[in-house]
Amino acid sequence: MMKNIGIVINSNKEGALELLQELRQWLEKRSCSVLDNETTQIDEILASAELLICMGGDGTLLNLTHHMVHRSVPVLGVNLGNLGFITEVKKEELFEELKTVFSGEYKIEERTMLSCRVKDEKTNENRRFQAFNDIVINREGLTRYLRVELKIGSETFTSYSGDGVIIATPTGSTAYSLSAGGPIVHPRMNGIIITAICPHVSSLRPIVVPGSEKIVSKIVCRAPEEHALLVADGQNSLQIGENHLIEVTQSETPVKLIKSSKRSYFQTLQEKFKIPF
Repeated sequence: MMKNIGIVINSNKEGALELLQELRQWLEKRSCSVLDNETTQIDEILASAELLICMGGDGTLLNLTHHMVHRSVPVLGVNLGNLGFITEVKKEELFEELKTVFSGEYKIEERTMLSCRVKDEKTNENRRFQAFNDIVINREGLTRYLRVELKIGSETFTSYSGDGVIIATPTGSTAYSLSAGGPIVHPRMNGIIITAICPHVSSLRPIVVPGSEKIVSKIVCRAPEEHALLVADGQNSLQIGENHLIEVTQSETPVKLIKSSKRSYFQTLQEKFKIPF
């Protein structure tokens, strides 16, 4: 049985700290060693944990995955509000799900992440980002369309004007990519979704490419003061110009999500999108 348990919680959620104390007591009664992010840094928790319990919402889990650069630990995602896409377990289901986990009767689904390298071709400096949902390049700071050049592997795919581009994982296909007209892609698929944001050319459709591909993009600016914004999972950002080369590949480290025993992926879709049976 798992003995080293890490808890990552969004303490701003109503009743979160009370639930944290209840959970600690429940785990310690079962001779578990418990670390939580109220007293310990997430990287330190991740270094020793055999199981992570992430309580908050999808945003809390997204922040946690940014720390999983070299080590992935099974995560039980618990939503303290409504049902989430990646935090599938409801608050009232927590202890029943933990009994299932400790009995060994649970399933892990490995989800891919994206690794992004931003190279400044003037200074040769590199910045790296990791994303569970998406890497977005948008035209913040520009009043006109953003010119985007895209290569897939060694081939030039397109060059177009628009509001930007979304490069998403299958998990992220139900996030910003979907609202921009991208497809829903099952999270077990091995692919990367490229969705243009409001492209000037209406024939430019979203495309799903193999997860082994490298996506290379640049922006073209009309003036030195123009810039765009690169954002990873809506949380980490970097101002970019035409001197930046953006390379996106599939991360070598997956996220290991413990699946809810109460509902499947399709049931979650039905509940979130109110899809009729």
